[in-house]
Amino acid sequence: MADMRTVGQVVTWWVERLETNRSVSDSYRRTMASLMRRHVLPALGKVTLKKLNRSEVDDRLVWPMQQTHSPHTVHKALQGLQQALALAARQNRIERDPLAGVGFRDFWSGKLPPRPAGLLPVDAPALVPTLCAAFERNPLAGLLALMMLAHGTRIGETTQAKWQHISMIDRVWIIPSQNTKTKQELVVPLTQQVCALLTRYRELQHEARHNSQWVFAMQGGKPLSATQASKVFAELSGGAWTSHDLRKLARTMWAEIGVDYLVGEMLLNHSMGKLAGTYIKTTVNQMRREALESWHAWLDERGFAEAHGLKNNETGFSTKAA
Repeated sequence: MADMRTVGQVVTWWVERLETNRSVSDSYRRTMASLMRRHVLPALGKVTLKKLNRSEVDDRLVWPMQQTHSPHTVHKALQGLQQALALAARQNRIERDPLAGVGFRDFWSGKLPPRPAGLLPVDAPALVPTLCAAFERNPLAGLLALMMLAHGTRIGETTQAKWQHISMIDRVWIIPSQNTKTKQELVVPLTQQVCALLTRYRELQHEARHNSQWVFAMQGGKPLSATQASKVFAELSGGAWTSHDLRKLARTMWAEIGVDYLVGEMLLNHSMGKLAGTYIKTTVNQMRREALESWHAWLDERGFAEAHGLKNNETGFSTKAA
């Protein structure tokens, strides 16, 4: 039975539901809840569902918001509103979805520009030594950044790592499906450099955290939270780049050093479709390891060895500077 009459009622219900939804990441919950409360509710909260249409959304939300925010942010706010309405309609909490069939193209005629990269390939020679120095000062912060740069993993995938997910013998790091954005398990090959880096990390890590199951354990053995991880990167970068920029830099450089496109997409754990996923799993596992070996050799030539401590003849892989 439909029991909601205003946009505000629907959005408030959706946000409260979202904040207890463990199937999505902490960062997504925080971002969407903030957009709904700071922008959608003030603009459209009092509008009745019967009066909600394209022009109301454009006049009250999209057009004013695009004056002060990027198209990506406006798009995300609109997506949240549409998700709230669609879910409420499916559950018969409202009679119908007044924005069914409405898309961002109804409000925005141009292409969404790509987000500017906070890190470029030319930044790597200074970035790598900076992260290695951070590893010596603060092993947890340094390892978090270096693991993300070394593997192109997402911040949530990385911070939720447990020691039981890592096998030094098999040289793999397993990221369970519940920790990935695509809900597909990701098996990350570990190079000799990364194995050495993890070994050094255990040696540098405070003894009180050695018994924690979490790789990135805080005081008391608790895992690093999303808020704490954000602070780590704010301090490391001085606000100049984000954790996601490390992932983007890795992807850019993989292309530069000749990593196969599909191999790169698999390393990032992008959704590849059923056919491509089957092809990749059965034919390119070794190519993934070779790609990371090549990438980590490239990083070695820019200072990565300062953190993991291996010499060139110990890694068994080298490459000329690109």
